[in-house]
Amino acid sequence: MEELNVGGGISTSNNFIVRFGQTAGIGIPEDIGDLNKKLEFFCDETQLPNVNTFEGTMNGIYQGSGAVKYPHTRVFTEIQMSFALDANVSLLKYLNLWQDYIFDGSPGAFQNKPGDFRPKLQNRTVKLNYMDMYVCDIMIMKVEPGPYGDSQRVPITYVLERAYPYQIDAVPLQFGTSQQTKVTAQFAYARHYTINEDIRNVKGFSTAEQTKLLDAQEFTGRRDLANANSDIA
Repeated sequence: MEELNVGGGISTSNNFIVRFGQTAGIGIPEDIGDLNKKLEFFCDETQLPNVNTFEGTMNGIYQGSGAVKYPHTRVFTEIQMSFALDANVSLLKYLNLWQDYIFDGSPGAFQNKPGDFRPKLQNRTVKLNYMDMYVCDIMIMKVEPGPYGDSQRVPITYVLERAYPYQIDAVPLQFGTSQQTKVTAQFAYARHYTINEDIRNVKGFSTAEQTKLLDAQEFTGRRDLANANSDIA
């Protein structure tokens, strides 16, 4: 327990925050609202991504040693995220909008006004949009509680570069006991890197300092109050 306290306490798996960066070509409809706030509340399962290594072999480096392995390529595998849905199924709408944009960059091709349903033409063309228009960075922040919030300390953030949803799983619907509807999506990305923070020395603040730092948090996007303080100093 003493060693855990030195490291800032024990880490728990149910404290994390997911945020999507802005794509170049996809806007956020008004009925979806604040996307990152919904992700913070409704993304109920994800993973800190793994990394693998492809290896080659060389023979004859040392007499009698046989083949010697060496790494030559880092491999980044896709990740899965699960989202609980509100009654407006906001995140499901956004994921479908994102997927539709990949294969059809025309904004009017997949949006209908309320009460004005117009089916798409059967012989319509499908065009693949440019990748730069629909990829974005995804941030997965492992957070820990601090003096002024359940997500004040952020020891590590994974930034997934050029990510997009390549698969949206089927959403099961059935009669019986009421359960919250969820959607699961698989995301591919080019590579990731990490942002590391030392959260062991985050301490309490006076009321005035707390207000100042919380405002800085909102302004700078930093979740760690100690580092937000240095950003606005």
